[in-house]
Amino acid sequence: MIDFKELWGAADWIVLIAYFVGVMSVGFVMHRKASKNFKSFFVASRRLTIPVLIGVAGAAWYDSWTIVGLGELGATLGISIVLFYVVPGCFLRLPLALWIGPMTRDKLPDWIITLPDMIRYFYNKPAGVLASIVPMASILYCCALLFAAGDVLHLVAGVPLWATMVVAGVAIIIYTTMAGMWGLAVTDLIQFMVMTVSAGAVLLGVYLHFNGAGGFLDAVTASDPEKLSLTGHQTFATAFGYVISAAALYVNAQSYQRFGAAKEGGDIKVAYSLMLVIGLVFSTAMVVAGLASSVIHPDASTFSEGYWATIFEVLPAGARGLFVAALIAAVMSTVSADMLITGGILVKDIYKDMFKPDLSDQSVLKGTKVVIVLIGLFIICGTYLWRNGIGNAWAVIGGFQVAVFLIPILGGFFFKRKTAAGGLTAIVAGILFYIAWQFMLQAPFGIPSSVATWIFGGIVYFIACFATYKPENRQVLE
Repeated sequence: MIDFKELWGAADWIVLIAYFVGVMSVGFVMHRKASKNFKSFFVASRRLTIPVLIGVAGAAWYDSWTIVGLGELGATLGISIVLFYVVPGCFLRLPLALWIGPMTRDKLPDWIITLPDMIRYFYNKPAGVLASIVPMASILYCCALLFAAGDVLHLVAGVPLWATMVVAGVAIIIYTTMAGMWGLAVTDLIQFMVMTVSAGAVLLGVYLHFNGAGGFLDAVTASDPEKLSLTGHQTFATAFGYVISAAALYVNAQSYQRFGAAKEGGDIKVAYSLMLVIGLVFSTAMVVAGLASSVIHPDASTFSEGYWATIFEVLPAGARGLFVAALIAAVMSTVSADMLITGGILVKDIYKDMFKPDLSDQSVLKGTKVVIVLIGLFIICGTYLWRNGIGNAWAVIGGFQVAVFLIPILGGFFFKRKTAAGGLTAIVAGILFYIAWQFMLQAPFGIPSSVATWIFGGIVYFIACFATYKPENRQVLE
């Protein structure tokens, strides 16, 4: 058993505590500005500019799964995860940065605030209601992210794991209900800088530990040469499943919420394009760190133990605290954003639109804050689901979201013959097919459920749209 207390010093505690106090202070400062109305709370009154958007993009697209989950996959699958997830993810996000993001901000009506709003605009109200599944599924993913934060705090502080989950979760609940999107926007910029510096420090630390890139590759080859192969320890079908999951940001409610918070579409192009280059380096650094941990500590009892021991050994005092702060930063950003989005959708798009259409804006705001607290408590309890590792969390949950909603969303933006019946039919068929393929048929032929559902749902979508299309109902964003 590795004694992390020997690797964790006073300088690391000072850095971590200073970061935590600073972020929480932003929440208090932004409370009044975020509480003016629901639009201010949810999309920061659509006033975010390029510098803040860069941080927003980094915190939204590169979270604690990127830090720990990619590290875990690097340790188990090897460099193939870069080829099948990191690089495809970078190229797949480029259309979001250059076209879809700006279109979301500049072309969609101002009343569209949430992802279900957008699906409802493209198709119909039932399709919009079903789109609420997207952020709800993300809440399960947030359980995995919070577990990663609690796990490392447990290792360095030596307190019970459940206690670290509660402390981290309650802090995020307080921060989110107070600051909303305004607080997230400001702290995301801080968190982005912390994450970027930490990734560079880890790469340098690994490089020096192995006396160069050649020494690192030689050590991996001696340990497990399969980790340097094209597919690593997985089948090609499984590897392709990671390619599909890399497209999950097209159906991520955070992406569209933050596009809608921008001041204008041109700012999105600049900020998110720059973030793609930085994110490619950051994600690769985390894979390298995970791969290094499998060489340095091959006999660790758990991946987490070996991974964090490696991080602490290759980094100097103070930098360790900064890296842990980067993890906490990523968790706070992603979890708080998903709590905010899901709370807003449940109150605005479900309760108000379906059951109480006369609900006032202030009541929507207050109700959203109450639901955020309930969601936060659920996330704390849900960390139990990922106690055996979070490496597969994004592949499972992101894969489902892409499989069901990717085609309808892209069709909504670009397909000239889209119809309400086509969108609704594809979403319903995709959900049912995924359930059958994953849980009843147990993913036959080794084909991941995300891949099979994506193909099936796409076929259904185009058939249904062509069968129900009427020229007078044409709606396309120009």
